[in-house]
Amino acid sequence: MKVLLIGATGGTGQKILPLLLEAGHAVTALVRRPEAVTVRHEHLVIVSGDIRGPGNIEKAVQGQDAVISAFGPRSLRKDDIQEVMMRNLVAAMTKYGVKRLVNLSAWGAQDSHKTISFMQIILQGVLLRNIFADKRRGEKILFASNLDFVNGCPGRLLNEPARGNIKASLDGAGIKHSMTRADVAQWMVEQLTSDTWLRKSPLIG
Repeated sequence: MKVLLIGATGGTGQKILPLLLEAGHAVTALVRRPEAVTVRHEHLVIVSGDIRGPGNIEKAVQGQDAVISAFGPRSLRKDDIQEVMMRNLVAAMTKYGVKRLVNLSAWGAQDSHKTISFMQIILQGVLLRNIFADKRRGEKILFASNLDFVNGCPGRLLNEPARGNIKASLDGAGIKHSMTRADVAQWMVEQLTSDTWLRKSPLIG
């Protein structure tokens, strides 16, 4: 499968990239700084471009079979980067008939997520309010599209070895509010060919 990876230099994207290559996929990584991608592989193409530019995303999307977005902002300031990225991505995928999108969201980003902890309420309502507001605007565009998306929503991400035993549900019952980036990466790669959570936003942990 030909897969476009957005966010390849981020904490989770760095875990996704080698898994895609190990699974035999041909990967295109769209990044701002190509030198930040340390992986080299015969089936990896690194494309330099700003996701705010519609033309950059269009060029990267054309000819792909699927897209994985592990993109996340690195600033707490008010911004529209996630909204703009999703608008450009949905438009490009629709234009070129690329249907499958596996998107990294967050636990509590959707109104249907009623199981967030008190600490998460404080974090999302104060410290992370700009990030979550931007994320919700972007995902509103995604949900209104005709794409075959899977919108995975983990809790706090840990930089630890994979633990396995990944669980997913729509109500969060029996799922911990944290998981390793390595496990998130594994789950997202699996969603490229699974229809279990098609057009849904499962909580994972």
